[in-house]
Amino acid sequence: MNFKRGLIFYFFLVITILLAIVFSPRGIEQGKSKELGLVTTKLPLETQLERIKPLSIAATVSAQKATEISSRVIVTEKGDDLSVLINKHIRLPETYEPADLVTIDDKVVTTKSEMKLREEAANALREMAKAAKKDGVSLIVLSAYRSYWSQQATFSYWVSSAGLVAAETFSARPGHSQHQLGTTVDFTSESANLGLAEDFDASKEGKWLADNAYKYGFVLAYPKGKEHITGYMYEPWHYRYIGPENAQKMIESGFILEEFLRKFGVV
Repeated sequence: MNFKRGLIFYFFLVITILLAIVFSPRGIEQGKSKELGLVTTKLPLETQLERIKPLSIAATVSAQKATEISSRVIVTEKGDDLSVLINKHIRLPETYEPADLVTIDDKVVTTKSEMKLREEAANALREMAKAAKKDGVSLIVLSAYRSYWSQQATFSYWVSSAGLVAAETFSARPGHSQHQLGTTVDFTSESANLGLAEDFDASKEGKWLADNAYKYGFVLAYPKGKEHITGYMYEPWHYRYIGPENAQKMIESGFILEEFLRKFGVV
């Protein structure tokens, strides 16, 4: 009898010890790590938080993406129209890709090969680059067409680097980028070290574009002082092709691109 009582006592003692281990803060944390498939390492707390942060941001973006269509975002099917309005509230479908994309390698200087634009925009860019060259200005393209999925990767990168709030001031969510239209170009220059710089407008390339781009159908998309209208920071390098007639009409109207397309464009 005493032997049985002894066994029962030791059995409950072992169970008590095991429960204490499992339900201690450390035990619970290890259990969560195993449940989530995480590898527990002895890293400083700040380092662990830094690793977790991008995951949290990605989750936030995914959650907002899942509800955007039903809440406030319109999906347009008119991506082929040069005057289609694309902004933070109107986007292109994931599947949209212009059917007439052509490479611009032989039309203008680029920072990498195989960049593409719609054929009409590419031909206009070639003529504009020729005119600039006659004036002693070499136009250099840093970015042109980007697919929905390429923009998703770009936006995700900036979110993980700068945070969601900051990223949305200078990078478009997938589907909301004018680059997906195949009619938008980011220009750069040697003075900008072939990158993007706000003082691009002070370079000879930036000045030439500001004075002449509209003649070839290209207009500045995000001008200075209009951030409250466009939702994006000033981008003196970002030009969108809307055709010479539309561009001329826009300049004469005094509207910026966003205002012009709201009034005369399509959705």
